[in-house]
Amino acid sequence: MNDTCVNSASPSGASTREKIIEAAASLIPEVGWGGVTSRRVAERAGVNPGVIHYHVGSIGELRRIAAVGRIRMFFLDRIGDALTQEDPSSAVETILRSLCSGDSHDPELLLLYETLVAANRDDQLRTEIAASLAELRQGLHDWFAERGVTHPLAAAVTLTAAMDGFLLQRTLDPDLDPTPLIEGLTALVARQRA
Repeated sequence: MNDTCVNSASPSGASTREKIIEAAASLIPEVGWGGVTSRRVAERAGVNPGVIHYHVGSIGELRRIAAVGRIRMFFLDRIGDALTQEDPSSAVETILRSLCSGDSHDPELLLLYETLVAANRDDQLRTEIAASLAELRQGLHDWFAERGVTHPLAAAVTLTAAMDGFLLQRTLDPDLDPTPLIEGLTALVARQRA
């Protein structure tokens, strides 16, 4: 069963499924990847544990669906507003500064880290995260190309890698200042404008 399999027989089926996925996503940063069990998810979602497998299959599949969906939204939320800007340098700065909002131990970030560790042991999870990152890079590539950046793929890959690296470093050093990274990447993008 994959993420697109939704019980369309009743409107409450989709609602129950969404509650289950949300419960799993909220538990991953709290109890760790392996701590997300059917029992815990059922308690959090307010459903019978047997319903979980009916709506999403295995607990491993539930973890993947919850984590990949939340990670995708994490990055889309950070780039969405920035990509309404016309100036690529300003957009890069907006994206990188958005990574500093909130606590470095924000549940969304903890979910991201837990998922990346789990992806080392789960080929399907790794493939799904890679596909989400490829989608992010492609969106950035297209946006940079539309704004006359001469090497849009290089800009997209560099920005995506910088976001990922900055988030990792920020967990280790919550006071990390993004200004040097912003200065370097905005200068790089500005030099590539056609």
